[in-house]
Amino acid sequence: MHTAMRKKASQHRQKLVHFGERRQQLLQVLLGERGPLIRGTFGTRARKCGKPNCRCAQGVLHTSKYLSASQDGAVRQIHIPAADERKVGAGVKRYQAFQQTRKQLALVSKEELELLSQLEVELLEPYPPDNPLPAPKRRGRRSHGSDDSSA
Repeated sequence: MHTAMRKKASQHRQKLVHFGERRQQLLQVLLGERGPLIRGTFGTRARKCGKPNCRCAQGVLHTSKYLSASQDGAVRQIHIPAADERKVGAGVKRYQAFQQTRKQLALVSKEELELLSQLEVELLEPYPPDNPLPAPKRRGRRSHGSDDSSA
């Protein structure tokens, strides 16, 4: 193998080690989550009640908390009682953080697979040297054949 190819393969290995460490960190975050996770968006709504002598008629609107989430293709909004506001707000934040970490894990895994493909190309040596086979075309597909070269 040429020196330049060895250097490139070494760089791919170093990057793979880095991505492996990052993947492990992200997994630890996800596995450490104990919940509860609450899917949706936690918000505040301000409204007028309609009574002419109420403070809301002067501009001081009534506020209430709600959870908005999709269900069966439709967005539902659920009123959250004051006693549950802290619990629901924290659960929504944990859910959003969980989803963000999950997305980061997916990106790291994708990067790892791309680096593994590049490493494979760097390490691939055609045989016989005077009649090389074309390089494999791998874009995330799994090989269905046997990798056993002892046959």
